[in-house]
Amino acid sequence: MNSRSPYSLTRTVTPSADEPIKHVIDVYRHRDQTITCVCGWHGSCAPGDRGASEWTVHLSEFRTRKR
Repeated sequence: MNSRSPYSLTRTVTPSADEPIKHVIDVYRHRDQTITCVCGWHGSCAPGDRGASEWTVHLSEFRTRKR
Protein backbone atom coordinates (compact mmCIF):
# COMPACT_ATOMS: atom_id res chain seq x y z
CA MET A 1 0.00 0.00 0.00
CA ASN A 2 1.31 3.41 -0.96
CA SER A 3 1.19 5.79 1.99
CA ARG A 4 1.88 8.92 -0.06
CA SER A 5 -1.01 11.20 -0.83
CA PRO A 6 -1.63 11.84 -4.54
CA TYR A 7 -1.45 15.54 -3.72
CA SER A 8 2.13 15.21 -2.56
CA LEU A 9 3.13 14.49 -6.16
CA THR A 10 2.03 17.91 -7.37
CA ARG A 11 4.37 20.82 -6.97
CA THR A 12 3.93 24.52 -7.27
CA VAL A 13 6.04 26.16 -9.92
CA THR A 14 6.64 29.86 -9.52
CA PRO A 15 7.73 31.73 -12.64
CA SER A 16 11.02 33.55 -12.48
CA ALA A 17 11.10 37.34 -12.81
CA ASP A 18 12.42 37.02 -16.39
CA GLU A 19 9.52 34.90 -17.65
CA PRO A 20 6.31 36.63 -18.76
CA ILE A 21 3.11 35.56 -17.01
CA LYS A 22 1.14 32.86 -18.81
CA HIS A 23 -2.46 33.92 -19.24
CA VAL A 24 -4.53 30.87 -18.38
CA ILE A 25 -8.02 30.34 -17.02
CA ASP A 26 -8.25 30.56 -13.25
CA VAL A 27 -12.07 30.41 -12.95
CA TYR A 28 -14.56 29.40 -15.66
CA ARG A 29 -18.31 29.80 -15.19
CA HIS A 30 -20.15 27.86 -17.89
CA ARG A 31 -23.64 29.18 -17.17
CA ASP A 32 -22.51 32.83 -17.28
CA GLN A 33 -19.93 32.20 -20.05
CA THR A 34 -17.29 34.13 -18.13
CA ILE A 35 -13.61 33.56 -17.48
CA THR A 36 -11.24 34.94 -14.87
CA CYS A 37 -7.57 34.87 -15.87
CA VAL A 38 -4.74 34.28 -13.41
CA CYS A 39 -3.68 37.90 -14.05
CA GLY A 40 -7.02 39.17 -12.70
CA TRP A 41 -8.71 39.94 -16.03
CA HIS A 42 -12.40 38.99 -16.10
CA GLY A 43 -14.60 38.83 -19.17
CA SER A 44 -16.79 36.84 -21.49
CA CYS A 45 -15.89 33.74 -23.45
CA ALA A 46 -19.01 33.99 -25.62
CA PRO A 47 -18.37 34.80 -29.29
CA GLY A 48 -18.75 38.47 -30.13
CA ASP A 49 -19.99 40.24 -33.25
CA ARG A 50 -16.80 39.45 -35.16
CA GLY A 51 -16.61 35.87 -33.89
CA ALA A 52 -13.80 36.35 -31.38
CA SER A 53 -14.63 36.38 -27.70
CA GLU A 54 -13.27 38.86 -25.16
CA TRP A 55 -11.09 35.99 -23.86
CA THR A 56 -9.58 35.42 -27.32
CA VAL A 57 -8.82 39.14 -27.64
CA HIS A 58 -7.21 39.13 -24.16
CA LEU A 59 -4.99 36.20 -25.11
CA SER A 60 -3.96 37.78 -28.40
CA GLU A 61 -2.88 40.97 -26.60
CA PHE A 62 -0.39 39.02 -24.51
CA ARG A 63 0.69 36.33 -26.99
CA THR A 64 4.47 36.20 -27.03
CA ARG A 65 5.08 33.73 -29.83
CA LYS A 66 3.32 31.91 -32.65
CA ARG A 67 2.58 28.23 -32.25
